[in-house]
Amino acid sequence: MPSRKKQKGKGKSMLKKEMRQLANATPAEIIRGIHEGMPGATLALMKHLQQNGCHYDELERDGVIEAMLKNLKRCDESLASVFGVSPADQDMICLPQFCLSALLTVGRESHNRQEVCRKIAEGISPVIKCMVHERRVFFQSTESWFESMTHFIASIYIITQEQRETWLSVIKHDGLLPFLGQAICWSQCRQDIVKGFRRSNRTDPHEAITDAVHSIAFFLSQESKNFGIPVPIAFKLLKSIGAVAMAEGSQLSVIVGMIRSYGYMCQDRDISTDFSRNKLADIIPSLIRGGCVDETVMKELAKLRDISPEFVARCMVPIICSSDSRFAGALRSGLFATTLSICAQLGRQDICVKLFGGLESGKSGILADELASRMIDVLYMLRLHHKTHKVLGSMATLDFQGLEDKLEHISRDAQVSVCANCLRTFDRKVLKWCKGTNMLEPFCSRECLRESWDAEVCTDFSAVVEEDDDKRLISLKRNILQAGSKVFRDTVGIVMREYGQAIARGQGLTTTIDLREFPPRVSSGLPSVDLSGCVHVTFIAEDFRGSKDGGGRRVLVLRKRFAI
Repeated sequence: MPSRKKQKGKGKSMLKKEMRQLANATPAEIIRGIHEGMPGATLALMKHLQQNGCHYDELERDGVIEAMLKNLKRCDESLASVFGVSPADQDMICLPQFCLSALLTVGRESHNRQEVCRKIAEGISPVIKCMVHERRVFFQSTESWFESMTHFIASIYIITQEQRETWLSVIKHDGLLPFLGQAICWSQCRQDIVKGFRRSNRTDPHEAITDAVHSIAFFLSQESKNFGIPVPIAFKLLKSIGAVAMAEGSQLSVIVGMIRSYGYMCQDRDISTDFSRNKLADIIPSLIRGGCVDETVMKELAKLRDISPEFVARCMVPIICSSDSRFAGALRSGLFATTLSICAQLGRQDICVKLFGGLESGKSGILADELASRMIDVLYMLRLHHKTHKVLGSMATLDFQGLEDKLEHISRDAQVSVCANCLRTFDRKVLKWCKGTNMLEPFCSRECLRESWDAEVCTDFSAVVEEDDDKRLISLKRNILQAGSKVFRDTVGIVMREYGQAIARGQGLTTTIDLREFPPRVSSGLPSVDLSGCVHVTFIAEDFRGSKDGGGRRVLVLRKRFAI
């Protein structure tokens, strides 16, 4: 068996022989050699193009895309095993980045760009895995890896500019979207990569990364509204960009890093960062819309109140949804109150808050006063839900000029308790509960509790509380009964004056209180049958539980009788 030294020498000889054979070959012949597995063919093609230039459409027709992808599919292997025995010079080390560069260049310049991008999208999966997991063996040197990373990011961006089917297959590759999100935050959490680009005399591809993510975010935002991707899938893809940790071991998510980067850029006012800053101003609201939002994110946004108030208002728009937990977080974090103050400031200047991708109505923006009104409308709808109601009960009344009455009503529903029997306001410290009503009805004293018990009011609650009601639904029903009782107390005098004579004859009364409207709409009437001198009250409210996940809102109807 020949020695390893002889084998190595033989490998070099074969490579030199192939290089001589291919020296005068045409690009088509060299590309054919790559497909046939000639180790020196890729190096020969690189030198030929460096010396003679190229015609991109001819290269594409000759199969250069397939040839480069054939090499790159083996990127888990070593450089030598893919391209042959490495010569003493640096040419061989440049081959991985040459393959990526060839894909990028032909993708940009070919007149058949759509077909080229489709081929790249179908064959680039191994490269995505290699780059996402930072496998550098194939690239032989750190400098080659950094150069190749620049070409890889640019190639992904080129693909994202093409038709839906082409790049949708690419962005679904496991790990790509989280990788791109993390790459935007390299300056905060991966100084080793940032310094690596500098040592290699390469420009940090932050701008190209941001551009690629911007293109993806815009597509998914539009696709979920106008095209064929179901909203849950589009939102899941958006969330995979921003919800991942900035780096291994980090407690902060990528979207927090993006918000901080945006804030730094706004403070620096460096003209060189204008491009990335404007792109981030679009990306961040899109990721929030996809579900990349929690209380930490909201607190970070609230910090930018004086730095970029309009941006904070933009980010509040996708948070305005029928979600109890999300609104409770906006209230706790201070973002809700901060945005109201921003809207008051912008409203005086008639500033329109521009939106990335526009609204469902087709508008590209929303006036600040309209945004504030919409925020308060949704808060009104959610005021009786468990988490929002709890937070409202412990905070001062919010303020916005022209909507003071509505905000006062919201605060009152959360902070004022009335006795289920006498309907008087009372201190919560003396609160009494009737177990027969599943703790839905509070009483101001044992005497009122006893009167209600003697009147057998609690027997009506078998139809109010159902066996499978969870904690949140029971809390919602409790708050509906409380809010409705306050409205009934405030309007019972008017009702009694209108129907006093019928009531004096022992006629019963029906009243409907619609808590969805402001002020709550009250309608009363005399039933066709005698109801034994009682007022039967129907409370109507909305249940938004599960609407964030596409469950939709439901109308909730509760009934209670009051003795006259």
